[in-house]
Amino acid sequence: MHTASRTAEHVAFFRALETRRRDRLFADDHAIRFLSARYRWLVRAATVPLVGHGIARLIDHRYPDGPRTSAVARTRLIDDLLAEARPDQVLLLGAGYDSRAHRIPGMPPTYEVDRAATQQAKRQRVPDRAHVHYVPVDLGSESLAAALGGFPGKRTAVIWEGVTNYLTERAVDATLRDLTRIVARGSTVIFTYVDRSALGADTPWHREVEKVGEPWTFGLHPADVPGYLAERGLDLKGDLSAEEAAARYHRDEPAAGFYRIAWAVVR
Repeated sequence: MHTASRTAEHVAFFRALETRRRDRLFADDHAIRFLSARYRWLVRAATVPLVGHGIARLIDHRYPDGPRTSAVARTRLIDDLLAEARPDQVLLLGAGYDSRAHRIPGMPPTYEVDRAATQQAKRQRVPDRAHVHYVPVDLGSESLAAALGGFPGKRTAVIWEGVTNYLTERAVDATLRDLTRIVARGSTVIFTYVDRSALGADTPWHREVEKVGEPWTFGLHPADVPGYLAERGLDLKGDLSAEEAAARYHRDEPAAGFYRIAWAVVR
């Protein structure tokens, strides 16, 4: 794929809409910069509460399996887990249009890993900052360890949000094994994944990612996650579905039970 990710734009759209809500779970004023003119118009219209509520309901009606609420609930949960980790540095894998390095005050040195095309599109929309380092890597075909040669061996918070389900089993395995060699013991790894039983399901969300050429290719059974991580040098600390994350933040809107957020510590 030689263009910026379409699914990355969709997630930015959901974050931009969330930012316009009075009961927002987070504020991401940069998200709108990553959107096409059509999506920007919708986000600006959503500043009017009734209009914003109507746009959200239309999205949820079209995609009843809950990608919108799943995206914003996972974002807030990961923000909270990042704050709890208090790392010396942050490593964003498959960073997409993630703007944490710009929107969260006091962020430590942050290394963003993604395809070169997506990074180029991002850097055209947000200014470079001294504490943000861009590392072009395609995790589907390239070695993370090789790309991060000389990476500081400090306590790190690794965020791998919305990525593993687009990779192969081999790529996920190689990346996790690389991580445990690269980052310091006690580092936190936060990642999302899809319940393996949901792969190949025929839902509007599945059909949409297929349509834009980014189908889901990897998943894990939640019961297998503790052992899977242990084999790769990680101890699981928590694992919630997006539906459970939404409930944690009192969001009674459609979210997916098959989309999950897990966090672990490097031994």
